[in-house]
Amino acid sequence: MKNKRGVISISANHIEAGIAKYKGVQDETISKLIKFSGLEYTPYLFNDGRVLLVLPNNIAAFLYDDKEALFDALSLEP
Repeated sequence: MKNKRGVISISANHIEAGIAKYKGVQDETISKLIKFSGLEYTPYLFNDGRVLLVLPNNIAAFLYDDKEALFDALSLEP
């Protein structure tokens, strides 16, 4: 389900297949920002520029249109 901010909720059974299909690689820069935000996601950057944030134990994920959409969604204010 896609919302107006460019994010789609991904069910657990599609996570691994999506990472393989779109050649997702863990992104250290995004990972640092995610941890700074106080969140516990594993970020994958896809070859088409989209970003997948995977919850612990691959229970679900969120797919963002691009880094900009992800950064807009993150609250980095104290």
